[in-house]
Formats: sequence, C-alpha cells, structure tokens
Amino acid sequence: MSFVNLVMTDQFISVLSDGQVTQHGQIIESHFKKFETSPQGFVIAITGFEKITNDIRKKFYYQPQLNFDEAKALLLQELEHYAMKHLAFSGPLSFNALMAGFVSTDSGQKEGIAYTFHVENGQITEKAYKNSAVLSLLPDDISFNPNLIISKHLADVPKAHLAFHIPNLQRNALYQVATASKTVNQVYFQDIIKKD
Repeated sequence: MSFVNLVMTDQFISVLSDGQVTQHGQIIESHFKKFETSPQGFVIAITGFEKITNDIRKKFYYQPQLNFDEAKALLLQELEHYAMKHLAFSGPLSFNALMAGFVSTDSGQKEGIAYTFHVENGQITEKAYKNSAVLSLLPDDISFNPNLIISKHLADVPKAHLAFHIPNLQRNALYQVATASKTVNQVYFQDIIKKD
C-alpha cells in the first residue's frame, strides 16, 4: 500500500501522496501520483493497486467538467467494478480511495466534505466527513497513525497560518511514514484546493 494524506479545513483542502509503487516486494516505480485534482474543486485518490489507481485517475483527468456529485457517482461505479475483480491465486482485491471537495449547501454557502472508501471481499465501506478532517490512506506495515502527528501540531498553529503549516506537516508525516514503511518513499506530490 501507499500513503495519501488529506487535510480539510473550512478554507482549503491539502492533499499529498508518496510516489512509490511496489509489487511483490519490488519497487517498480518511484514517481507515481496517487491522486487527481479537478478544476471543479475536488480531489480523488486511490491506493492499493497501480492499475486501479491509473484507470480511475484517467477517468477523472479526461472528464474535468464533472461536478462533485457526478464525480462521486463515477467513483462509486468504478469502485464497484473493481470490487468484483479477483487476483489470480490470491482472491478478491483490497484497496482504498478518498474524495474531498467543497460543495454548495442549501443556504448557498460552500462546505468541505470528504469520503473514504475501503474495498475488500467485494464490499465497499464508505465514511463521510464534513468541514474539517485529517485523513490518510495508509500502508499496512507501519505501527503509528500519521494523522495524530499532524493533528497534534495543528492545535498550535494560528488559523491565519494554516495554509503555510499544513503542507509542511503533511510532508513531515510522509517522511516518517517513508522511514518506517517498505512501500512508501519520500518523493511527494502535493496540491491545494481552495474554497472559492
């Protein structure tokens, strides 16, 4: 598995991933982006299998006009498609995804919303988060929670300085994960989605 971290505030969403792809214990790529941001103000990320990540990212890359609800429906459709796939000799696939963005409420305001998805044994588990969250798609071989590292330091940061500090905190968490994991490297991809 890889590492993707997302921090959602009431003003922006910061997303970061490592760049390593590992298959059968061998590093096959070191600069592979695991998320896709949309000009419509949302991000999707997938970890678990390079082919699944690539296929789903391409669907969003070539359809930049999708709004948040259309994108969520497409993501769920793709996750359901891959949930039913099997690896030869090893059974059903297991992988993770997340999606986050700013959506309009009934009052016309925009609020942050994020979803995490876990796919295993043909089943999809979905969790929703609103307004603020620190979320990660984690490798299996670490024994700590990088979200706690970020959250602990966020409490000390003035709100006016969050846009500067959050990307740094995410990179620091990535470096700690990369040091502890055999499936994560220190190459990072990072983007920020601002609330309009």
